[in-house]
Amino acid sequence: MQATLFSQPKPETVSKLVVQRNDLVNARFALTTLEMRLFMAMLSRIHRDDTEFSEMHIPVTEVIALSGRRPSSNDYQQLKDMCALLASRVLYIERPSTKKRANKIGEDAPSFSNTPLMAYADYSSEERALVVRFNDRVREHLLQLNEGNFTQAQLMQLLKLKSAHSYRIYWLLKQYGGFGSRIIRVDELKRLLDLEGQYKQFPLFKLRVLDRAQQELSQTNLAFEYDLLRGKGKSVEQIRFRFAPVASEAMLPALQSPNEWQKALMDAGVSANSILAVGELIKQGEIEPAYVLFVINQQRGKSTQGKISSLAGAVFTAITKGHSLEEYRKSLVVRKKAAVRKSEKASNETLRYRLDEVKESYEVMSKKNIAKGSTFEENLQLVYLSQGFRREEDAQGVEWLVRD
Repeated sequence: MQATLFSQPKPETVSKLVVQRNDLVNARFALTTLEMRLFMAMLSRIHRDDTEFSEMHIPVTEVIALSGRRPSSNDYQQLKDMCALLASRVLYIERPSTKKRANKIGEDAPSFSNTPLMAYADYSSEERALVVRFNDRVREHLLQLNEGNFTQAQLMQLLKLKSAHSYRIYWLLKQYGGFGSRIIRVDELKRLLDLEGQYKQFPLFKLRVLDRAQQELSQTNLAFEYDLLRGKGKSVEQIRFRFAPVASEAMLPALQSPNEWQKALMDAGVSANSILAVGELIKQGEIEPAYVLFVINQQRGKSTQGKISSLAGAVFTAITKGHSLEEYRKSLVVRKKAAVRKSEKASNETLRYRLDEVKESYEVMSKKNIAKGSTFEENLQLVYLSQGFRREEDAQGVEWLVRD
């Protein structure tokens, strides 16, 4: 039985990587939200050692039903329409020419291909699943990607996105993850998102595409700010995306049952590769797991107050740069003093037991042959008086066993 992506994420889903070659990341195409979910589901089923595409059976609920609700008749109609569209969905992929500029017009233009994404997209009512397969022409963009010209992303981060445009922008930024910025021309971004001729008024493009992507990516490890770069005519020509650098992920080893600090880092959106780096610092004795948890709690508080833009970036930086070490050490001193005070208070606390209640307890235990001593007076000596208790009588004539 295949696991679903859009139910409660499991640890293996958290560390799962999906990969595309960079020319596919930068290809011109548009996916609807449903198609985006299907694409993610298909990417997640590709294995590193696959050499051919196989037929995939993806449950309907994985694509169209979120939060555990049951698919409706409207969902199935959308699914039917999506399958029809996918059969004709084409990717426009450019390959820059490696030749020197020639004299003849057009000889230095990039090569390109119009490549069908899917071989087929069918629906099986018996299985309540989509039966799909990638087109063999995209094999080089998705399989056996070992030469380094590819971009990979944590599936857990992608699952946080809702808009198809946000999904594409995430990949475009992730390609430049190690740099922390990327500048894209407005017309180029529209071309990549297949929005040419649309949103002629830039404020509308900003509202519906850029601002929405910014809001959605703020929940991932690629939260970003952006600057609008204007040309001589004062119209916006370029967009500079700024974000905390994100290193290339590595598969997390043995995280099917992550420990407390690993899980806390995952929940904060820290990348797999960064978690491995933190693990090395712990292994070398430079930091301790308690410090990791302290930093996460501290940075979450700042994130709630709007003081940081990227929780994952702030957490990783504070841990690896030791920004919060002094505060952590002070907190340890405070906790140690509090523990000492609590211990002293407990040791200085006066203990008082009514003598008649102690005697009743002795008689019950004596009947069960579990009382110490053959008489109550002997029991009193063995259990209480030898441990520092003394007998006292209050103003009402009630006898007590008391220890300061």
